[in-house]
Amino acid sequence: MNELPKYNELMLPVLKVLQDRGAQSNHELRDALIASLQIPEELLEHRLPSGNQRVFDGRVGWARTYLSKAKLITRPKRATVEITQEGKDLLKENPYTIDLTILKRYESFKEFLGRNKEEQSDDGVSEKETSDKTPVEQIEKGILQINRDLQDEVLQRVKQLPPEGFEQLVLRLLVGMGYGGSMADVQGVSRGADGGVDGVVNQDHLGLDRIYIQAKRWEGSVGSPVIHGFAGALDIVGAKKGVIMTTSTFSKPAEESVIKNNDKRIVLVDGQRMSELMLKHGIGVSTIQTFVIQRMNEDFFLEMET
Repeated sequence: MNELPKYNELMLPVLKVLQDRGAQSNHELRDALIASLQIPEELLEHRLPSGNQRVFDGRVGWARTYLSKAKLITRPKRATVEITQEGKDLLKENPYTIDLTILKRYESFKEFLGRNKEEQSDDGVSEKETSDKTPVEQIEKGILQINRDLQDEVLQRVKQLPPEGFEQLVLRLLVGMGYGGSMADVQGVSRGADGGVDGVVNQDHLGLDRIYIQAKRWEGSVGSPVIHGFAGALDIVGAKKGVIMTTSTFSKPAEESVIKNNDKRIVLVDGQRMSELMLKHGIGVSTIQTFVIQRMNEDFFLEMET
């Protein structure tokens, strides 16, 4: 098995387990499904993008919910499920699978859907219903897409900043992440005399522990010569810590150069990671965030309603 079964692919196995074993707790049902379907342990560790729930657990839960709404299973007590006579009768038909078309044969399930004729496609089943993702997975996918689009929007805005503005943004971001107490603990370095250093963050008010910064508002990939130059600049000031932040990406040789400079702690932050950190810490993104989230929410919920 190369991928987890979808929630609709689990409904028939759920009924079969309950017919063979009788009433099962949710945990017992889950374990029985894993054993009968021979699901590898590594697949069971897959989680939703939020990390709050394992994908398989969520899909079993929705399979139980849909079967319960069709009254094919019942809950005799808390966290326990049992097959009903309707469920046994359905298994006697020896169905190849149980999908939403079969569930819609049951009035209780149609009431649960709460749909009207305008929401139905020609064959009576909406595209939303035939999705192989659970409602929670659909929502989390939408949220993930909103965040990705927001990151892209943020990064495009950042690329439009002048060099000095980008350097100030990088310093503000580091302070927002907790490096230095406030903007009073950071300083820019005069252009042309920095030797590869664009700013300094004092991690204490006396400046005994410093992080040196280089900000690269580039389109092309940052190569290893930049890393070597920055490492040399750190040597000149006797520093061991540095951050290179760029709007673009780092080449493989550049990443390898950081590893080779094992006497220094140089951290590389590319454009994607920078935009993620800006969103996480609310640095310079409030107006963009409001605009994009509003736009993406409209698109997402329109899609969910169709």
